Amino acid sequence: MGGNNSGRRRSVHRGAVEQFPVIDLRVLKRAGLLKPGECTYDTLRWRNQDLEALEVRIFVDLSDAGDASIRIAGDVPAQRAAIECVPCPYGGYRWYFLCPLTGTRCEQLFLVDGTFASRKAHRLTYASQSEDELSRARRKARKLHRQVNGDSRYARPRSCNRYAKMRELKQAKRDAQNLYRERLSAMVGDEHD
Repeated sequence: MGGNNSGRRRSVHRGAVEQFPVIDLRVLKRAGLLKPGECTYDTLRWRNQDLEALEVRIFVDLSDAGDASIRIAGDVPAQRAAIECVPCPYGGYRWYFLCPLTGTRCEQLFLVDGTFASRKAHRLTYASQSEDELSRARRKARKLHRQVNGDSRYARPRSCNRYAKMRELKQAKRDAQNLYRERLSAMVGDEHD
């Protein structure tokens, strides 16, 4: 069980989700753009490694729950994606995009080759799926460093929590350094054999 080349083969993927602009339904909800019975609009901007920023205008139409949609216009060809409104048992709604390519529910639409669609429709993976043990250890250390210092995603921890995070960060750095040294010694050992 579980030998080399066993199991389902990995299909061809275009890249990692972190490389592409995304419209996230949860972010739109936090921004107050998902209001039942109303039409709202906003401008989204993305900047990757390019000097030019990509800018799109989104129009969210929730005036009719049976025909809710999002329209996207701007630096990309004009597109439309349906929004499915699912009533919750204790009131309110749960919102989902319907992927324009596959028709399946999703919470994020990624821009690849000028088309917004779901991660699976574009065959995108997460960067962590292609990492080795050393990369994973380094990513853990970077995440803990951001948590200790605080940034736009993490609030800076206080008192005992801060000391605990600092201990975790030191341990994660030591682990990453040890993995790096093991890898170097294995490479040097292979050369001398």
